[in-house]
Amino acid sequence: MRFIYSLLFIGFFGTLQGQQNQHYTMKMLNLFQINPAFAGVSDQLNVFSFYRSQWQSHNGSPTQFNLNASLPFYKLNGGLGVKLSTSFQGVTDATNVDFSYAYYIPWLSDHLSVGISLGIAQFGMNGNEIITPEGTYEFSINHNDPILNNIRNTAFIPRFSLSAFYANDYFDAGIRFADVIAQPVPFEQLVSYNVSRFSDVFFSYYYTLPNGWIWQPSVYIMSNFKQYQIDLSNFIKYGNVFGGIGLRGYDSKSIESLNLSGGIKFNNSYTIAYSYDVSLNSLRKTSEGSHEIMIRYDLNKEINTGRPPKTIYNPRNL
Repeated sequence: MRFIYSLLFIGFFGTLQGQQNQHYTMKMLNLFQINPAFAGVSDQLNVFSFYRSQWQSHNGSPTQFNLNASLPFYKLNGGLGVKLSTSFQGVTDATNVDFSYAYYIPWLSDHLSVGISLGIAQFGMNGNEIITPEGTYEFSINHNDPILNNIRNTAFIPRFSLSAFYANDYFDAGIRFADVIAQPVPFEQLVSYNVSRFSDVFFSYYYTLPNGWIWQPSVYIMSNFKQYQIDLSNFIKYGNVFGGIGLRGYDSKSIESLNLSGGIKFNNSYTIAYSYDVSLNSLRKTSEGSHEIMIRYDLNKEINTGRPPKTIYNPRNL
């Protein structure tokens, strides 16, 4: 039925619209993923990889992979980063490559940086996976529709984002304006897939508790300027082990999931974490939840790229 409703929408309006922002539960453990201005703030090379399988047991449910890396580049008074992401949902897929630069504003006692991200996105639509009410599929694929074909259609568009990041010894905050160049993705002459502008903002605090415990409560707000969603998360660390609990949604219409996370830092270079989301909306009756895995690598070696700026001492690196 999902495909049928989508096809009816195409037939009457000729356009599909949707928000393309990938969602990750453990994003607060990798701020560069959601804010280009964070590039290099940790004063070393960081490499993160994420895999997420959402709403298990549903055919065509979203799966996504993200690989990103950032490092300081003090000769340019900032940091550099790159992100590669790919996602599959229903009959569509998307692959993005983004390059980022963060400029560290030098005259402040705390850290303040502004970032820019430029990239390209490839969108794909698999026509041979679409099922239409009037189509015949017994021996060959025939949608019996003048718009649809049975091949994989691809299109490219540019990506452009702006961001800012602030940090002191115990507090982080950031804002991003993403996909500023919003435009339709022309799959066919009569069908287009609209990329929406969106913005997000986050606030995160770091409390040092007795006996070596560290508590990190965070708020993440996202919007496409028509709808809003909120993620609330709490991570706590003791030694090399950490865990967390979070909630996505803020009222009866937006509540989506409750998530549980846990991880371990094996040594100075490698960290692994896992998150499981329990659906709280109507999908809970048919979905087995969502799974997410994060692997982090830290170089832990000074890179000879110039004179480093003022160090912000806080426990942000779980």
